[in-house]
Formats: sequence, C-alpha cells, structure tokens
Amino acid sequence: MILLVVTVFVFTYYPVARVQYREARDLARLENEFAALEARNVRLSKEVERLRTPEGVEDYARTRLGLVKRGESIAVVQGLPESMQPSKAKRPRIDSDYTPTGSDDQWTALLDFVFQVQ
Repeated sequence: MILLVVTVFVFTYYPVARVQYREARDLARLENEFAALEARNVRLSKEVERLRTPEGVEDYARTRLGLVKRGESIAVVQGLPESMQPSKAKRPRIDSDYTPTGSDDQWTALLDFVFQVQ
C-alpha cells in the first residue's frame, strides 16, 4: 500500500517538479547573462568616457587607426626578433563581449538528467 502511494505521488509530482526545475535553471542562466551584459555596459561606458577626451581620441587614432600628427613621420621596421618588438598595451576592444562560463557540479548534472534539461 505504501509503495502504491509513493508511486502515485512520484508520478503526479514529477511533471510539476520538472517545470519548476527548468524555470529555476532558465532564471539562473538569464541572471548570469544579465550580469555579464551589465559588466559589458560598464566597460563600454568607461571606454566612451575615455574617447570623449582629447587624449582618448588621439590614443585611438594612433593605436587603432595608425594616424600621425602633422609633421610626424612613421617608420615600419620589419623582421625584428620578437624580443625586440615593442609591446602593445592590451586594451579591451570596444565591441568586446564577455560571457562568463560556469561549471556545473555533479548535483546539477544529475538533476539535468532526471528532469531532461539540456
């Protein structure tokens, strides 16, 4: 009798639990995506503020567009060993996109299998 009650409970509750679990996973995924977009928005806002200054415009024109001031000349040296090449400062690209990757733990993998979540 107890086995019958447990079986009926499992079969009636499983669809509800499955929908609830999927909704929770979707919510967590969307919250992570939103946080990544907010961080990207902050980075882009800082880049815009930097480019609104004369120094920022000059830096952008020199480093990304290869422009020089009037009266200056540019020299391109080819064939230098890598140890003698000037180092380029690493700056985030304006259109960069960052999406954090998280690792699922064993319980999440198990629940994904049980509730058939991809």
